[in-house]
Amino acid sequence: MPREYKLRLGDGTVMAVDEPGLRTWVVDSRAMVQAAGSQQWRPLQEVLAEAAASRPRSKGQKLDDGIPVIRLKPIDGEPSSHGAARGPAHDEGGSARTVRSKGPLGAVSAWVARLTGRPGASPSAPPGSEPSSLRLAPAEEESEIEDLYEGETEEGVFGVVWLWVKRLVLIAGFAVAAVVAVNTWRTWLPVVTQVGLVIFTKVDEYVHPDRARAPRADDERQRQMQEALQQASGQLPHLSRETIQLVMSRNVWSVPDPSEVFSRGYAAAKRGTPALAPGEAEELRTLEASLLAGLRPAERQRIRDYDRARRERATLPGEDREMLGLFARGARALPAHSRERLQALYGKAIAAGLASGGA
Repeated sequence: MPREYKLRLGDGTVMAVDEPGLRTWVVDSRAMVQAAGSQQWRPLQEVLAEAAASRPRSKGQKLDDGIPVIRLKPIDGEPSSHGAARGPAHDEGGSARTVRSKGPLGAVSAWVARLTGRPGASPSAPPGSEPSSLRLAPAEEESEIEDLYEGETEEGVFGVVWLWVKRLVLIAGFAVAAVVAVNTWRTWLPVVTQVGLVIFTKVDEYVHPDRARAPRADDERQRQMQEALQQASGQLPHLSRETIQLVMSRNVWSVPDPSEVFSRGYAAAKRGTPALAPGEAEELRTLEASLLAGLRPAERQRIRDYDRARRERATLPGEDREMLGLFARGARALPAHSRERLQALYGKAIAAGLASGGA
């Protein structure tokens, strides 16, 4: 019965075949063969050569090395190799002459010799000989291929490690930025909101210049300013109408609401109080103490906390509205002449604070 072999192709596929099956895969230069009962893998061409050498052959039979023969088609109009090898020809006088190999036939034979790797082959072949065959290039050494793949594997591992290191660093950076943003949102959110409003207003003016230059735009803004001024005057009794109008005029992008007017005026008063005369600064502090005296202790503590928070961060609109209500209730509890004097001193301090470069 035929001898069985285990065949491993270049792509890693393993199959069981016999000797004719081995010849089918001779074109795979990386194929390896393991004979039945053996644990050693050997190149396919080497096994085929040994199998061909071990078979008995008749005298004059060529050794079959397992390489398939590719027959060449004769060029149109030229005699075949069998016709060129008929031997001597005779002329009309009966004398024999030798058929020379020069000319187109010689060129074809030389081309075949170059293809088959046999530069010394004769252009004519004896009768009964096999056509020329194309030999495949010898397979590369298995060890060299294995070394090449091992080097690529090492480089691939380092590349994957470096890629994941960069990804982890990037993810950690985003995580740190998110934690910082969450912990400091009270500081940056009001600023970002105000800057966003300014940017969107500018973009709207650029995209719709006709709308921005409308004849009634100034009239509409003046109307809104008067309405906001009237509303703020009723909610901010510790500030005069002129002081409120001065604070509102510093905002050129939008009409501020009462809580925003309170926040801006409070900050300007803190900056401008040192610019007052010593007697006026002392009188303002006395009036502020009287304003706070009309509130409950917990409310006075909320105002102190608000003042401390303003030194550390930007306050939120909700906090400004709460303080506005407390100041309004305390100011309304003051006598009329004290409230008027408080408005006058606050007006001077706020004007000085705004003149010093504050918003």
